[in-house]
Amino acid sequence: MFKLAWANLIHERVRLAISVGGVALAIALILILNGFFTGFQQQAVSYIRNQPAPLWLAQGGIENMHMVSSLLPADALKRVVQVPGVGKAVGILYATIAVQVGDALVPSYVFGIDPNDPFGGPWLLSEGSAAVSLNDIVIDQTLARRYGIQIGDTVSILGYKLTVKGLSKGTFGIASNMVFVNKTALALGMGVSPQATSYIMIQPEPTANLDILAADLRSVVPEANVMSQTFFLARERDLTQQMSADTLLAMNTVGYMVGLLVIGLTIYMATVERAREYGILKAIGIDNGHLIGIVLVQAFIAAIMGYFLGIVLSYGIVALAVRVFPDVVILIESSSWLREIPTLVVIVSLAALLPISRITRTDPMVVFQA
Repeated sequence: MFKLAWANLIHERVRLAISVGGVALAIALILILNGFFTGFQQQAVSYIRNQPAPLWLAQGGIENMHMVSSLLPADALKRVVQVPGVGKAVGILYATIAVQVGDALVPSYVFGIDPNDPFGGPWLLSEGSAAVSLNDIVIDQTLARRYGIQIGDTVSILGYKLTVKGLSKGTFGIASNMVFVNKTALALGMGVSPQATSYIMIQPEPTANLDILAADLRSVVPEANVMSQTFFLARERDLTQQMSADTLLAMNTVGYMVGLLVIGLTIYMATVERAREYGILKAIGIDNGHLIGIVLVQAFIAAIMGYFLGIVLSYGIVALAVRVFPDVVILIESSSWLREIPTLVVIVSLAALLPISRITRTDPMVVFQA
């Protein structure tokens, strides 16, 4: 059956190429849109995700970083480091402020960090240093490239000129530009105590129990909300989805439905266009059961070829897209294209079987009429 189905397929290679190409383009569309949505969500929580801190403290009632303002008491960090089980505690200041680059104002998430802290700053550097002094700043390499900024150039925040000391990686995306400045300098600009913190990140001692440590921190700093990193990430993802990811989700859903429709129509039309070949098979004695089997095998051969071609095509398009648009993060994970297999099986089966009744009722002699 397979040999007969394959021979029938390659008999008209142009028709096979059109079928495979249609499925491939639809698969690529689905994977790229899904990867764009996944990348947006990952970029939105990249700061939290890349800090080695299982526990976080924020102002009471605060469970997010985006769209909120958190400020802990000036002595909160001192109280935290005295709690048994706390290995390292890092306090940062955080504000949403526009960074002036030339004549442009770039809305940014500004992180005030202590250059002596073991973490809290940029997790990847492409150039320069993250040891920011009072008049220094670290910006993303993509932002620097976009505006022609180099190490040693200046940008402005709140009217203060800062010298670019380092270029970070992975800190620039759609509506998620991150810059890093000296914590004391940001405190002065915000008009708060240099000891104040927006968030405190905690690395427990190796033997510490996280639940017990969290309870102890709540009693020592009752005005703070103590959260696990997992909880903090989940809340941040929820917020970003409510903010603008709903629009991306709607686009992703529409693209997904269009992709499935294209696959279905491609397989359906390919099956209908081969009605004459199927009539010939009936004329030479192939029964309906075997005919249905041949139809399904041909449909799935074309779909499988298109599926794998679509995966390759999607990765190629993404590789090109990130070069042209470096601020766009598109993440195509293996789980995403494996997840499409059951849906693809259903769509291909339905598209191939819909014209079956018409094919099985075809008079074999009709195909020989002039």
